[in-house]
Amino acid sequence: MAANDFVQTVADTIIGQLKEGTAPWIKPWKPGERHLPYNPTTGNDYRGANTLWLMAVGQARGYGDPRWMTYNQAQDMGAQVRKGERGTRVQYWKWQGLEPVLGLDGKPVIGEDGQPRKEMVRYERPRVLSAVVFNAAQIDGLPAAEAKPALPEWQRHEQAERLLSAGDPKILHQAGNRAYYSPVRDHIVLPERAQFPTADGFYATALHEKGHWTGHSSRLDRDLSHPFGSAGYAREELRAEIASMVLGQQLEIGHDPGQHVAYIGSWIEALQEDPREIFRAAADAEKIVKHLNGLAQQLSQDQTQEQAQGRDRAATPPAQSQDEGVQVKMPVLIAETQAVAMQTADERVYLAVPYAEKDEAKALGARWDREQKAWYAPPGTDLAPLEKWRPGHTDLHVDAGRDPRAEFAAALREAGLRLDGPPEMDGQMRRVKVEGDKPGERSGAYVGYTDGHPAGYIKNHKTGVERNWKAPGRVQATTAVDRARLSAEAVQRRQARAQERELVQERAAEAAEARLAQAGPAPDDHPYLRAKEVPSYGLRQDREGNLLVPIRDMDGKVMSVQAITAEGRKSFQKDARTQGGHFLIGDAAASPSVLVAEGYATAATLHRETGLAVAVAFNAGNLGPVAEALRQRYPDKPLVIAGDNDHVNERQGKPNVGREKAEDAAARVGGTVLLPAFRLDDRGTDWNDLARSQGRAVLFEQVSAGLARGERQRMAGELAQARQAQVQGQERSQHQDEGRRLTQVEPETQRRKARSIGR
Repeated sequence: MAANDFVQTVADTIIGQLKEGTAPWIKPWKPGERHLPYNPTTGNDYRGANTLWLMAVGQARGYGDPRWMTYNQAQDMGAQVRKGERGTRVQYWKWQGLEPVLGLDGKPVIGEDGQPRKEMVRYERPRVLSAVVFNAAQIDGLPAAEAKPALPEWQRHEQAERLLSAGDPKILHQAGNRAYYSPVRDHIVLPERAQFPTADGFYATALHEKGHWTGHSSRLDRDLSHPFGSAGYAREELRAEIASMVLGQQLEIGHDPGQHVAYIGSWIEALQEDPREIFRAAADAEKIVKHLNGLAQQLSQDQTQEQAQGRDRAATPPAQSQDEGVQVKMPVLIAETQAVAMQTADERVYLAVPYAEKDEAKALGARWDREQKAWYAPPGTDLAPLEKWRPGHTDLHVDAGRDPRAEFAAALREAGLRLDGPPEMDGQMRRVKVEGDKPGERSGAYVGYTDGHPAGYIKNHKTGVERNWKAPGRVQATTAVDRARLSAEAVQRRQARAQERELVQERAAEAAEARLAQAGPAPDDHPYLRAKEVPSYGLRQDREGNLLVPIRDMDGKVMSVQAITAEGRKSFQKDARTQGGHFLIGDAAASPSVLVAEGYATAATLHRETGLAVAVAFNAGNLGPVAEALRQRYPDKPLVIAGDNDHVNERQGKPNVGREKAEDAAARVGGTVLLPAFRLDDRGTDWNDLARSQGRAVLFEQVSAGLARGERQRMAGELAQARQAQVQGQERSQHQDEGRRLTQVEPETQRRKARSIGR
């Protein structure tokens, strides 16, 4: 079986079991139960993806024995594989091995014993080897598995406690149902121990979260920046859950997948898109287990050494008559209830406050967010009195049996929409991918609501499917508390995603800045610049020959970088923010007007022909944000949006995106629009295309006319404003004159009345 075929077979088997709810790591295992496959002839457990593969095969075929071995190993034990039994192939990777020593002539060197000399060689790439193994249930004459006495409860919990505390993690215990690891604060939050039905259950949950803890940049350095509900978040959950299953057997505390089954849909999609993901996840889970066991072993050695030192000091009389206390380092958990009660929020914490309880929550410090339509605890608020309104943390797992979001997610999948996580049901329309979409396409749309009766709208633009959705009967009777909880959780998730996204973008910006610093100045004869017939205005070139265009904010800080290959393929720094970012050619402060264009070649062409400062926005959708940033920096400077003209699309009845986005950007900032005019047979779209197809003279003529037209429009607008101001001033003056006249007339009228009465 080829390596790729093996990978696909493993992935397909596990996908099938995920759909049935029987995949190895989502099946509960009792404390003390041995379920991980092992080889009885070597005594070793199978590792990595082979562990999951053999468990999956064993479950599919109904094997109840975790022992697996080769045909020859069974014979060596005096047993025999039954005729007709089908073996299971496993793969393993060999990184080093004994290889013949070769002489200068390329032939093996013969040693003194007459045999070819060999030496241990580290391979540049691992060699993929395979073996066929059989389960004990397929073998006759095999002795029963040696019974392994179960550890007493106190002993397995002592081992679990050591594993949990090794490495001195920061652990907070809080009343409630929240269990999560925060990579930003690098601490684990768990419910109170007394809230768990069993100590085994507590340690299983705690060690799952400690599995996430190993991913911190100071430890195993996995990418923990993915927001809740994303595909990346689900992949990290897969690693922690597999590691938790393995640790559960090692410590004999069992394994309870709990609410982690909410990720089944995301795991299925991840394996369908990339079958090798299960192998990577299993490898990372093995690293998690190895790292935690290493920390626990080091802790045991430290404690043993300190205790031995304490005994030595106790056996030696003190030199002076003073007590010399012996301190043994013991793991400490930051878990006291008093500490939790004093905890305050250092950021907004959204609350699930039903309408009937709003006055009570307000009296305890809660505030109403009009924009998000949710209650929250402001920064610095004591959270203890508000604890009962705190929804489950965004890292908690959704109960797929009752939450309307799970029902809505199923309806979205049925319509062909593909989401990276649970759907957002906050009343906002969202565009998403559908089955068959190409990279960058988002042909699906949905909107969901949780207020009142959960409902939503679904649209698949590729297939034409369009439908309204309502929650089925079993979730129709959502209470006010349910609605408040769902609303608060949605807002909290948006806030968490925004914070995580900002952190990821900062890291990406730092990477972009480092990339620019390592590059050199770009030459004017770069293939892309030659093809576009423009020079380099401050561009950089990396070692691979790619042009690098810095993307900066209005303060000059690097946000991202655009790379352009010699062939003209363009890409941006991964995970970096580009909206509102630009690359400026020329001096905006000194330029009479500032132009905004989409691409570098277009901007460079316009700057060369006009001498005006030109800002590169990089795409049509960014024209508006860049123009708004320029308007804020230069309130009185004329802004010209030099957009692309997708005239061919327009003649075919398709949207002229370049024109539409340019007009929208100009309307936002009170600027003017400048578009190139092409002949009917010219398929160009931008100003650089115009210069190369019709000549620089034609471009200069069109730009000059457009700027003059824009200047006349601007002057006309200013004249109209001045005229309106003049008219308004005259009207105010007339009102003032009328007021003074009435003020003067009124006393004279009163005097006449008085004289009349006197007569």
